[in-house]
Amino acid sequence: MSSPISPRRLSPRQRRLRVALWALSTGLVVGGVLALYTWRSGQTEGYRPGEDLEGITGNLERELPQGAPHPDFVDVTESSGLAGFETFAGERTSQLPEDMGSGAAWGDYDGDGDDDLFAVAAGGRLGLAARDRAPSRLYENRGDGTFRQVHSFPRTQILGMGAAWGDYDGDGRLDLVVSGYRALRLFRNGPDGFERVESFPEPDGFWTGVSWADYDRDGDVDLYVCGYVQYREAADGGGRTSRQFGAVVPFTLNPASYEPLENLLFRNDGEGRFVEVGAKLGVSNPGGRSLSALWHDLDGDGRLDLYVANDVSDNALFLGGDTGFEDVSHGAWVADYRGAMGLAAGDWNRDGDDDLFVSHWIAQENALYDSLLVDLMPGTSDASGGDVPSLSFADQTSLAGLGQPSLHRVGWGAEFADLDGDGWLDLVIANGSTFETNTDPKQLVPQAPFLFWNRGDFFYDLAPFLAELAEPRVARGLAVSDFDLDGDVDLLFVHLDGGLRLLRNEMQTGHWLELRLRSRPAGNGLAPGFAEGATVLVRLGDVVLRRSVTGASYLSQSTRTLHFGLGDSAQVDGLDVQWLGGERQRFEGVTADAVWELRQGESAPRRVGALPPMSERERVAAFWEAHRAAMQAMKREGDLPRATELFERALLLDPEHEDARYYLASSLAAQDRGEGALMHLDRLRQANPQSYRAWAQWGTLRARTARTRDDLDAAEASLQRAQALNPEQTGVLLLLGEVALMRGDDSAARQRLEWACRTNERAAAGFFLQAFLASKAGQRQRADELLTRAREVRGAGWKPEGATAEGDTVHGGLDEVSPLSRFWRNWNGVGGAPQAFAALTTFLANPFYTAGNEKQPGLTDSP
Repeated sequence: MSSPISPRRLSPRQRRLRVALWALSTGLVVGGVLALYTWRSGQTEGYRPGEDLEGITGNLERELPQGAPHPDFVDVTESSGLAGFETFAGERTSQLPEDMGSGAAWGDYDGDGDDDLFAVAAGGRLGLAARDRAPSRLYENRGDGTFRQVHSFPRTQILGMGAAWGDYDGDGRLDLVVSGYRALRLFRNGPDGFERVESFPEPDGFWTGVSWADYDRDGDVDLYVCGYVQYREAADGGGRTSRQFGAVVPFTLNPASYEPLENLLFRNDGEGRFVEVGAKLGVSNPGGRSLSALWHDLDGDGRLDLYVANDVSDNALFLGGDTGFEDVSHGAWVADYRGAMGLAAGDWNRDGDDDLFVSHWIAQENALYDSLLVDLMPGTSDASGGDVPSLSFADQTSLAGLGQPSLHRVGWGAEFADLDGDGWLDLVIANGSTFETNTDPKQLVPQAPFLFWNRGDFFYDLAPFLAELAEPRVARGLAVSDFDLDGDVDLLFVHLDGGLRLLRNEMQTGHWLELRLRSRPAGNGLAPGFAEGATVLVRLGDVVLRRSVTGASYLSQSTRTLHFGLGDSAQVDGLDVQWLGGERQRFEGVTADAVWELRQGESAPRRVGALPPMSERERVAAFWEAHRAAMQAMKREGDLPRATELFERALLLDPEHEDARYYLASSLAAQDRGEGALMHLDRLRQANPQSYRAWAQWGTLRARTARTRDDLDAAEASLQRAQALNPEQTGVLLLLGEVALMRGDDSAARQRLEWACRTNERAAAGFFLQAFLASKAGQRQRADELLTRAREVRGAGWKPEGATAEGDTVHGGLDEVSPLSRFWRNWNGVGGAPQAFAALTTFLANPFYTAGNEKQPGLTDSP
């Protein structure tokens, strides 16, 4: 079959020759540039970074080759609802923390299948009161191309830098960490929204890039935090100056004026607590002024490695091992001593290994480090017969066309992404100077971004050909996502001199594929993970496309959804996933032009999104076709996986349909996918606050899957809301009685159960649990009387009461069971108290009920 572009591979000898030629040419160019810098800085006028140097920076543009695409992007910032975001409040005072931020993070926090956005605000000038700073904001993706601000998110008015999503507590919901100058905050995404985690360590410092990864492969994600410099505040620059490449700048804007700040690695203990182990494991990088950190399995051994971008300090590469990390920065030839800001990783030349890109300060050239891993494997030798390290890189920046154009710019956020869908990774870079204008008040010099189209052997900048990209701005953060689920990658820039800019991609042609990976749960009762560190290989004939669930950019986080441009290929010939730890898995049946979910340990992929264009009439007809088929699969055929897939398809066609979402939650709950069910019920609660069944079922399921006392409190609150909406329903009263029992509040349990039995004289569950309370209080005769009553009302076909609502019926495996239903369901009706309550007594004596923080065994088991 045809492939997007024919494969291009170099032999080991060719690659070594290119490395040698690069070393010679780069040495001559850099030597000449530095000589010019030295000479110019000694002249009266001084060298001004960004000016043309004859023979060096002149005529940097190469003509576009035939067939180069047009950079077709549409600015949808205003129409999407993001135009109101403000990055910076007040006027600058020429201090470093004011100019370094900020970024943004894409992540599906509400589990509805599209990426939501957290935008970090730089806040404003130093000394500005917190209440007057520009606030960071969470935006919910509505699924129709627009966003709404989530006002319930805790107000965050800091001098913000970066943000990253990660499910640290394993509940299936993405939590959020936000960094800044003298700020480091963790927000838990709980059943009732976000709350700041007060127990999380919040050390004082200048914190920049943050990134999650399961470095120790114990099933939970850990957190790496970059420390920049030990900054000392001085209003208006303190009156002192320094020089950067001949330019006179305030002392307080030069990072070399300050000692570096060490980095932090917080190990997650699996119980929601963090221990700082950076220095212990040798990755604190105390000599680096760190801005970005990339977790990536660069050597392919199933362990995550760590690459750190440092400003005016050596970059650092730490290889992950069984017992810790090994610093191979110099041996791998990536200990880059320049002003490094942004990072990106990807197989830009499709030679089978992942390469590194580093954005740099002005006049320093960005860097493209090409991995030599495929050709230089362990045990091989170089031309001189010496040993070659298993992981090493060669700087291919100039040969790939990325060097000279960047001499004029200061690069920040950077991402590899196949923007035109031809199968080759393109490169986007956010630019913006750190030099001040001569205006009063002083502003920073704006610069246009780069959009480098990858022809396979050379990059061409397409940004000058589109007005939205050619406009100079003071950009910092960059993050990419297919936010509108149309199968291509869109761009989000964060501007320090304004706000956000969202560019919708219209340049992709041909076929495509998007994949969402979910890793195996770390333990019983936990939700599947988000597969950080996993790598996917997609085969198209002789071509292999490689993508990984990792990323860094600058202070930002791009989507976890992996995008593949397939060009002319209408089918996928093979798909393999290497999960973190080295396990490989092959998936069959994945088709093009669709979004698929791949789960570790499950052989069948799940189609979860992306629909072809259709009219409104066609959309309505397709919705009802999917919805009716889903109900048939769930209620008549008992095929829950198929029902789930069909309900998800129906919701893509009509995201607001309450029945489809409710029954999707029911289907997920019946498959022990409780956290997914809770997220859909929560979305239903938000969409219709008057939905009795949404509040009742959310409370029921939250109680069934509770792991902490907070979970029980949330369940009780939801059930109380359901009772207020429909006071006639006895099922909720019974459930409230059960939750009170689980919380150890016997008085409230007794009152609720008595009310339920008065209202419904057939409530066998209520009589059984009242009998338990009587037995526990030593009222043996009363307990036996209540057990007799339970026997009388249950009858031959007795089933426990559940929280049914609004005419819903229950069928077979979808019984809406309550947290304690197993105990009276398993009671055979023989004997009296206390024999009938032995199992229930043991269960309620679990330490969870007194400790309030420990996992609760058994609650997620099916009754």
